[in-house]
Parts: sequence; C-alpha cells; structure tokens
Amino acid sequence: MKTFLATLWCLCMCITTGMTAMGQARGWRGFVPLHSTRADVERLLGPPTEILNKYSVFYRTANETLIFGYASGLPCGIGEKYSQWRVPKDTVESILMTPIKGVTLSELAIDPNKFEKRSGGHTAEEVYYINDQDGESIRVFLGEVRGISLYPGRVDAHLGCPGLQLVSGKSCEGLTPPSFDSYGKVPLQQEKWHLDSFAIALMADRGKTGYIIAYAGKRAGAGEAKQRAKRAKNYMVSVRSFAPSRIQAIDGGYREEPEVELYVVPRVGCTPTPSPTVDPRDVHLIKSKEKNSRRS
Repeated sequence: MKTFLATLWCLCMCITTGMTAMGQARGWRGFVPLHSTRADVERLLGPPTEILNKYSVFYRTANETLIFGYASGLPCGIGEKYSQWRVPKDTVESILMTPIKGVTLSELAIDPNKFEKRSGGHTAEEVYYINDQDGESIRVFLGEVRGISLYPGRVDAHLGCPGLQLVSGKSCEGLTPPSFDSYGKVPLQQEKWHLDSFAIALMADRGKTGYIIAYAGKRAGAGEAKQRAKRAKNYMVSVRSFAPSRIQAIDGGYREEPEVELYVVPRVGCTPTPSPTVDPRDVHLIKSKEKNSRRS
C-alpha cells in the first residue's frame, strides 16, 4: 500500500511539474507530438484510465485529465482510411490537458514572446494563447487555464503529408465561429432561400465577411464543389449586390454527401477552413454524359 501511494504521489507531482514547466521546454514532460510514442507515455503514466478508441486514451489524475491521440500509421490521405502525418503507428499526435484544480496562466511560466493572444471564442471571456511554431494552445477563461492543447507545430511541417492542410486549422481551434447555415443537394430555389438568409445576416454588420465552403460528394462531377461555391457567390454578388471582396468562395473538397456551409466572420476573426472527410482517390467522378443521362 505504501508503495502504491508513493507511486501515485510521484505521478501527480510529475504532472503538476509538467504544467508549470510548459514554457521552459517544448512539449509536456518530454512528450512531444510526432516524436513521442505510446510506449513513452505508458512508461511514465502507466495504463490509461480509459481507452476511448483504438488511437485515443484518457488519463485522470488528482490534478487534471489528459487525452492522448495516437497516429494510425496509415498511408497519407483524407478520411478514416488514411493519415495526415508520416509517422509510425502509435506515435503521439496530440495531447489535451484539462486542469481539475484552478491554475493561472502565470503558473505555467510561458514565454510571452512565443505566444499570440487571441479572443473571440464561444464567450467573450475566453482568451486563447497560441504558439503555432511549437504547437501549443492555451485556453483561459476568467483568468484560469481551462485547457492546454499540444499538436504538431510548424517546426514539424516536414512530417506532414504533402498537399494536406495540417497546422493552420489548429491555430484557430475554438475561435472560428460556427457555420451560420448549411444545406445539401437542394433545388435551386431552396438554395436561394438559404443564401437570402445569409445575405440578411451579412447586411446587419458590414464589418463581417461571408465565407462559402462547398463540398462535393463521393459521386461527383469534375470541379463540382468549385462550381457550387462559385454559383453561390455569383448570386450574392449579382442578385444581393455584395462586393466580391465580402464573399469568399472555397472548394472544400469531398465529403460523403454534397454540402455547402455558410459562415459569417468578423473582420479580425479566424477564418473557417475546409474539413473534407473523403480522399479524392475514393471519389467516383461522373462524366458529363453520365450526369446528363441521370437527369433524363
């Protein structure tokens, strides 16, 4: 029993020390995304409190909870069949730490020169401190640290799969506003109803920009997502009289089903980024003749 209590005390002290030393070294307690492994984690922390899924585990200590995400080791690509990183299976990809007891930002001893302060989360009281170079994000609410995320930083961009967007979305995690509206493959008149509501929301605040992100489905014509985004933007510009610079149209890639997402973003806010779920290699491209025959 004494041995067990001593081990537990050491574990809690290690974790607490890791939190207060964040600003002094990259990663946490020597765990660095894309460099540490599941074996490294279990060597220090032991078996997880709970296995969330094959590549995600949960630890609970007296002071915080921890979620480790591990690499699948699958080939590069988009979706569950692939991976975004060129690292072996069971390499640490991310660490999410949530303090149970109150911790202030000053206790973390971070280097303020490495972090960018950003606001605009789900509530006005939320502030984020972002270090994209090393891959660190600290969420602070009313002066207390509520969460710390460690993820692959720009310094490890060479380990990312070519052609995939990897780090930029993390820097705005929690800060990008939720989509104002979304719709699937709907009749043209119904699409206009969605865009009319979008226009009203943008007219209410001329300092905001509209973002249109279109996704094609697993069965799609060549350039279908780009065409849908462009069509929606043309309606906003030519019919609803918005300046082209206020409407951004983005080809989001592919999802299981076609979808269009609409965002209303403040001038200084984090812009939405596409989140495709299907790799282009798994898409069945429909030729124009096949599309025409299906319409007839």
